[in-house]
Amino acid sequence: MRHHAPSPDAGRCRMASIDLHLQALDDGDQLAVLLVSPALQGGFTTALPRRLLELQATWRRRYLHHHGGAVEAAVVEDYGERLILALRQWFDQPCWQPLQRALRLQPGLPLRLRLAPALRALEDLPWETLPLDRPLWRLPPLDPPQPVARPRARQARLLLLVGYEEGLELQREVEELQALAQRNRWLLRLLRGADAGADAVRAALEEEPGWDLLIFLGHGAGDPERGGRLQLGDGQWLSGERLEPALRRAADRGLATVLLNCCQGIDLAHRCLAVGVAWVQVFREPVPDGAAARTFRRLLRDLQAGQPFAQACQVASLSLEQPPWGSCRGLLSAYGHPEAPPFRWPRPGQGLQRRELLLLAGSAGAAAAVGLGLGWEGRARQGARVWRMATYLGSRDQRLLVGQAPFRLARRLAQLTDGRFQLKLEDRSALSTSQIFRLVNDGRACQCGYADIYYDKTLLPLIFAKAVPFGLTPREQTAWLSYHPANQGAAEGALQGSEDARRLPFHQSVFGRIVVEGQKLSDLRSFPLTCTGGQMGGWFKRELRDLEDLRGLRMRIPGLGADVLAAFGVQTDIALNAGRTIGPSEIAERLRHNKLDAAEWIGPYDDEALGLERYARYYYTPGWWEPSTTTELMVNRQALEALPLEHRRALEMACADTYTWILREYDLRNIGALERLRRQGVELRRFSPEMLAAFRQETERLLAEQKRQDPERFGYVYDEWRRFRERISATIAVTQFREPDRPV
Repeated sequence: MRHHAPSPDAGRCRMASIDLHLQALDDGDQLAVLLVSPALQGGFTTALPRRLLELQATWRRRYLHHHGGAVEAAVVEDYGERLILALRQWFDQPCWQPLQRALRLQPGLPLRLRLAPALRALEDLPWETLPLDRPLWRLPPLDPPQPVARPRARQARLLLLVGYEEGLELQREVEELQALAQRNRWLLRLLRGADAGADAVRAALEEEPGWDLLIFLGHGAGDPERGGRLQLGDGQWLSGERLEPALRRAADRGLATVLLNCCQGIDLAHRCLAVGVAWVQVFREPVPDGAAARTFRRLLRDLQAGQPFAQACQVASLSLEQPPWGSCRGLLSAYGHPEAPPFRWPRPGQGLQRRELLLLAGSAGAAAAVGLGLGWEGRARQGARVWRMATYLGSRDQRLLVGQAPFRLARRLAQLTDGRFQLKLEDRSALSTSQIFRLVNDGRACQCGYADIYYDKTLLPLIFAKAVPFGLTPREQTAWLSYHPANQGAAEGALQGSEDARRLPFHQSVFGRIVVEGQKLSDLRSFPLTCTGGQMGGWFKRELRDLEDLRGLRMRIPGLGADVLAAFGVQTDIALNAGRTIGPSEIAERLRHNKLDAAEWIGPYDDEALGLERYARYYYTPGWWEPSTTTELMVNRQALEALPLEHRRALEMACADTYTWILREYDLRNIGALERLRRQGVELRRFSPEMLAAFRQETERLLAEQKRQDPERFGYVYDEWRRFRERISATIAVTQFREPDRPV
């Protein structure tokens, strides 16, 4: 059995819609429903439809047994009718009246459905069978870290991947697509059989000048952890996780639509949308070869006739209601990126332009000259200003909120400048933070960078812009990053433009005193980019009763907190990992294999994303070594001064927006994550007052020692930071209402 998929889309701006977002509430028995539309907005709650989910599970068991020959089609169709009826009855309950009213007030307006990650079971329901009289498509569970792909001004290009063909009849579809490409003067690339292995597929996706449409014909499988799987022409399986980097580069070059004519494509759809693909068509369950072929051909006809993507999918799905495929009713779904523009079927080609011929000939210089391959809003726009941004987090870290920061920054900057100012992200995770800072300070290879000074002792005087044990709260830290004392001289490093000239925040004045590989960092400027808020005290495999329990403990922890704990006999990253900090993607595996006894990362949401709760039972608070943790965007001074005033302000606004979003999202997402962790049996513990007093005393000793060893740099910032902390703490103690400490 196998699946088939629909077709491409592109446009200029996202159409209006009714958005319906469902989120599980804390007790797990209630759903919060958010409704957003041009005419009506609001929220309400409804009970989790457990009976409906039981029917879904019952139907699915019979459906899969039917395809194995153990259950008759009539039985499956009967259970399918029961499931669809139950879904409609739930939808007709009084609690859904706000949505019913929005539908009445806005006839024909499309409905976009988003189900939170915890509601995967609801995502399997046949929402497309609801009598809505309008197109319906699904959004990914979370906002994609990358913006939607934009169409390219070029002859339409189609990449056709034919998977493992044993038991399938794919020749007719292949011939139809070849004829269609010839008729419309598209460029068609076909990968099939032994030529369609993993390396060949990834290489083809990354080719210049890119693709508009990707179609896969063959076998697929669900795999939430690895982003689904495709069985390629050589018989090997390729996961969405392994395919993602190539897909991201394809989206960067304009890939707007993916048609997955394969089984169980939900996880693959999520991966495609995450990299910026605008539209994806999938079958949510296994579909027989004949049903997939019929649906695919109908879909192609409707798309060529000018039907919108979601509407064409809905019409094509009617093929699944006809004999002998009635048991497959409602299994075809359209997914769209939150920023997806209206779908447009590629027009007949007009011949290659000269720049495309140069690209096809492999002229990388010509590609750069015309500004192709840009990954953000307005990527088709020529003459855009492009900065290269070095980032210290790799592709595996995008599941973490801090890993999403550079993508959100690039997206907001492109939006604010209508694509005229863009960031091109470059993975520099192999470099140390000081090397990334030196790269940005030089300014030729990268104009800006996102890196964490916590992991590089060379940059210790900059630690005050990151996190200091027993230091500032998030509110105080935000003020510190913009603070300059009244007696600091004016105009040092002032930004270009008289009306916008200002003094640098105090902590930036130390940049010129730091030398990395013989180069002073005097050409660095920075903007606050992320704030994770207060953090947790880490995961421990055994309970800590007193300071003696720390002796010999192997713990993943960086920064000054590691130095403090080392004084109490803790073995930290420097000793355990040849002087290198253990990255977030490595933590769980080391805990699992008992190479660590404890580890800290950030807090409930990100820690849960890493799966740390599976390998350690005790979760300690507070994270006294990081009472507030921030990271800045480092910018080359000359590049900054060369910006037009509007672009400089847009960069500042995009950084401020990202900073606020990261802090807000951590606070919001930590709520549900902490509640889930508690329900799973995680035991919350607080460091004892005696332990905290000892940690504080050692921190003060360590800071004083660092000042003694490096008075011109570390001591220079530390003295001012300490005065600032005393002043702002005294002020907030007067102005801020405080409650007594609550129990954990």
